Amino acid sequence: MLDQFRIPNETLVSAGLDLMRQAGKPLERVPAKGRAMIYRTPASDTVRVRTCNDHVLIVLADKDDLDEARLNIEGTDYVLIVMPERPRTPGPTVGYLVPTDVVSTSARSAQRAWFATNPRTNGDNRTWLLRFDTNGLPETSNFREKWRAYRLGGASSTDPQERTVETPLKKLGEVIAQAKQAIADAAGVPIERIKVSIDA
Repeated sequence: MLDQFRIPNETLVSAGLDLMRQAGKPLERVPAKGRAMIYRTPASDTVRVRTCNDHVLIVLADKDDLDEARLNIEGTDYVLIVMPERPRTPGPTVGYLVPTDVVSTSARSAQRAWFATNPRTNGDNRTWLLRFDTNGLPETSNFREKWRAYRLGGASSTDPQERTVETPLKKLGEVIAQAKQAIADAAGVPIERIKVSIDA
């Protein structure tokens, strides 16, 4: 049954990389400790890729302390969150490129709101949740809407029958990104200052 299906992590990562290429921000993998998936954009921003089949971003804290805990999404400039449009269902993929400080602040606020409900707990609560659906407290859920501005455009799929090796849109995005980087290098300016437009 589809509700029992789980899309492999590497398949979701690949779909997320597709969306980034289409956005003109192709990612290059950089060495990282453990299982962390860390990439770099042409502008040298670092991006941590996280996937979720169930529209829930799990954030792990190293201690049960809202202010002092270090979170496993920290340490990069951005977090790329990739998920199927429908939970555990092959097909269209959704990606959000969110500044890491926004994710961190949201995770701490969500956990603080959850603690305020006086939940039955044995302590040592180091698994924090941010839900993209509406099943939860206002502070812990509906990040589909809260982070709408960070959602990537384009289209990518985890369905093997819908995926293509190369599309004109992806190829154009890669060419633009490479051209911007080459111009920035030649001019000795940050890539953010390079603008490319196409007159139809």
